[in-house]
Amino acid sequence: MRYYPKSRIIENLKAKNGQFTTIDGKSYIGLYYITFDSKSFTGANPSSLNSKPLIPITPTIDLNPQLSHDANSTNYRILNLNAPPTLINPVSFTPIPTEEDYKNGKITRYIARQRNGTQFKIIEISKQSHEDLINLRGGANYSLWKSVAIFWQISGPLNNVKLNNITTRAGIIDTNQRILDNTEKNFIGIKQYLSDLKQFARVS
Repeated sequence: MRYYPKSRIIENLKAKNGQFTTIDGKSYIGLYYITFDSKSFTGANPSSLNSKPLIPITPTIDLNPQLSHDANSTNYRILNLNAPPTLINPVSFTPIPTEEDYKNGKITRYIARQRNGTQFKIIEISKQSHEDLINLRGGANYSLWKSVAIFWQISGPLNNVKLNNITTRAGIIDTNQRILDNTEKNFIGIKQYLSDLKQFARVS
C-alpha cells in the first residue's frame, strides 16, 4: 500500500450498509479512510492489513414500493425520486481556514450535487450536512442530493517544485487540479464549480 502522510488522509471513518462495495462487488461495512485525492480504502488507515479500494454506492430511493401495475405479464413499479417535504435540502456553506489549517497545508471541503436532471445544482456544504447525507440521517434530503469530501491544499508553493524531474514540494494549483480531475470521474461538475484552484491559498 502506498504511503500517505497523516496530513493527507482522513482516518477511522465508519462505512454503513449501502455506502460502499469492494472491487469484487461485495457490500462493505466497517472502518475506512479517505486519501487526499478522494479515494476510499478499507481499514482504519493505510497501515491496516490488506487495505483495499472501495467503490461508492449511489443509493436509489423507492418511496412507493407498494405501487405496482401488471400489464402484459410485466410488473411495473413506480419509482418516485422526489423526496417527501419533510426532508431538508442542504444549505450553502463557505469554509474559513484557521491558522492551524494553514500550518497543516490543507482543509477538507464538502461538496453536494443534485442527483436528478441535466441542469443540476452544486453547492459547498458543512461537514455536518455532508455526514447527514452520506449516513442518511438528520432529515437530510439524500434522495435528491449526494456529497463528497475532498482535500484542498491551501498553503505551499503555487506550483510543484521539482529537482531532477522529481517533485520535492507539492504545489497548490497542481495538487488541487489533480484532486478535481480524479473526483470529476464520479462527481460531474465539481471541476467547474471549484474553478479557482488558488481559493484560500497562502503561497510560501
